[in-house]
Amino acid sequence: MNTHRTLSVLFATSLTAWAVAADTTPKPAEPGTLLVLDAAGKEQKLKAWKFTGGVRRLTWLAPAKAAETKDAADKDKKPAPKGKRTVIAPVGPEALSLRAETGDGLFAEGVLTLIPLDRLRALDYDNEENTVTVDAGEKLIGTTKYKQINKLVIEAEVDKGELGIAEIKYLGGYPHGIRGVRFPAPKAAPPPPDGRRVLVVSADSKSSKTTHKVVDLLPLYRLPDGGEKLLPTLMFKKTLKLDVGKIKKIVTAGAEEGAWQVTLKDGGDETLTLLETIPFEGKQARLLGFVGRVPVGYKLFPSSAIAEITFDATEDK
Repeated sequence: MNTHRTLSVLFATSLTAWAVAADTTPKPAEPGTLLVLDAAGKEQKLKAWKFTGGVRRLTWLAPAKAAETKDAADKDKKPAPKGKRTVIAPVGPEALSLRAETGDGLFAEGVLTLIPLDRLRALDYDNEENTVTVDAGEKLIGTTKYKQINKLVIEAEVDKGELGIAEIKYLGGYPHGIRGVRFPAPKAAPPPPDGRRVLVVSADSKSSKTTHKVVDLLPLYRLPDGGEKLLPTLMFKKTLKLDVGKIKKIVTAGAEEGAWQVTLKDGGDETLTLLETIPFEGKQARLLGFVGRVPVGYKLFPSSAIAEITFDATEDK
């Protein structure tokens, strides 16, 4: 059997099947509104709302000059007291943060699927089965049985007439929480991502591993201003710097924390200790994990959740 041809077929299937919408796609909310199905199943049309839990800013997608632009706009404001410095982190689009694993005994850190909000169609919560189903052109399911996993918080202003305006919280994934959310019609689905194809094997629990197919996997670093940046570089003790473009495979060695067996494209094979911080533009950047593109958005792999990475998984030799 041709292994590379088989992998190519697997990738092609996974990256195109997502574009076929389910026949049961729920009706979207009206433009400019968010439709929430409360605990009783009653529709609540929200005109003013914000997500305060369950979403994440994709700050690595923020415009490069976001922080400087904000500083320029605030130049007439009084400076901060001496000794204190206000750091304004760049912002990026909001994305739903979903852990799609449903098994028992999940590790504290796991793989996150990050779905930009403008790609979402619907969320449906089953408070008896403790699951959430996400419709973003393909269906994804995650567990809500754990305290800090797959929870959603929406704060909205609701007009109560003569009583005034109330700020109400709608909770998803909690006991007696909402049943669902319907988003306005999402943006047109982007074409399947094309780029360097990578297989990532994650350790989801003590007895479960999952293989993920992603494109253009890169290390994600957090900068001192709170922003995040994708960089092509990994560093290992003591000062070894490797471009991920030169790496063929990574396997966690298991001998000690941070020990990785790294196989290079040129045939080099060494067990190295990964560094969590690297110098970047005169400051220190901290490694958060690895980000790869998928049809619905992105997947974020914390370093501690990775068992194996195979780059150029469909490359013919």
